[in-house]
Amino acid sequence: MTSVVGVGLDVCPVDRMARAIERHGERFLRRIFLPEEIAYGRARGGRAPESFAARFAAKEAVSKALGAPAGIGWHDVEIVAAVAGRRGPAVRLHGVALRAASSCGVDRVLVSLTHADDVAAAVAVAVAGGAGAPLDDPDPRSTAP
Repeated sequence: MTSVVGVGLDVCPVDRMARAIERHGERFLRRIFLPEEIAYGRARGGRAPESFAARFAAKEAVSKALGAPAGIGWHDVEIVAAVAGRRGPAVRLHGVALRAASSCGVDRVLVSLTHADDVAAAVAVAVAGGAGAPLDDPDPRSTAP
């Protein structure tokens, strides 16, 4: 039987993300995002701040869905881009986030992102008892939701 263990929601102003990137550049991006996330955001061109803001909100939402475990770092939650045949982005957990999820029986985290010109938002749902890709799957996009 599938059950919801936690739900998280976060919003991020796009202009705040744009200012942080402008002010701190590559150092900021590397502190918050993993290389694949940075490459994905940069590929959005002029909409990169929206993309980065949405992924930032998603990382926060996932952390909240897991109960905001002590010691969780930005790189412990990875947002993997959607691919053809999948309804949306996937979540890959590492380190503290993976241990926290495992300790409360979470075997899948679902995430939905949205963004517009001025704000990005994300919601995450931590699920137990579902049949999904392992939380540390090298390619969670390959498993049907």
